[in-house]
Amino acid sequence: MTLKIELTALAMTFAGAAGFWAVEQPLAEPGPVERASSFTEADYAAFDRNFRHGREVCPVGIEKDRLCFQPSPLEAQLVKGDALESHIPLLSAEFPILVATPVKSASQQLVRFGRSLALIDPETRIVEDVIHLDETNFADAIAPKARTTDVALADHEDHGA
Repeated sequence: MTLKIELTALAMTFAGAAGFWAVEQPLAEPGPVERASSFTEADYAAFDRNFRHGREVCPVGIEKDRLCFQPSPLEAQLVKGDALESHIPLLSAEFPILVATPVKSASQQLVRFGRSLALIDPETRIVEDVIHLDETNFADAIAPKARTTDVALADHEDHGA
């Protein structure tokens, strides 16, 4: 009787395996992962705006991590296509920011200066993309900004000096 049970169990195992292989569709080989090389609307939407941070309202940050972004004078240096000066450190963005934004190209470093994020080529220090998170919509957030020196120069020229 034991031999019958063992043979039945063996036959059921083979039948189950044959049924599995018969229905299994060949899985497609995973291809290379497409990574964005610029900021997207999802990046902009990943951050919280106008939330309470202590006794004040935080214009932009990550509320659940109690991270409120403060303005930085270095934000004016972030101009797409320009190289950052060598005295400006290229420190990667904080971990919660890296988690909040989808992975970008492996050749780019995500950095934060104040309320702006930039994708920078660490070899050349060229700013490849910038997003200003304190803007009220995505279109304004990715629009090029005039440098403060450009604005001061334009004001100076307007006044006939």
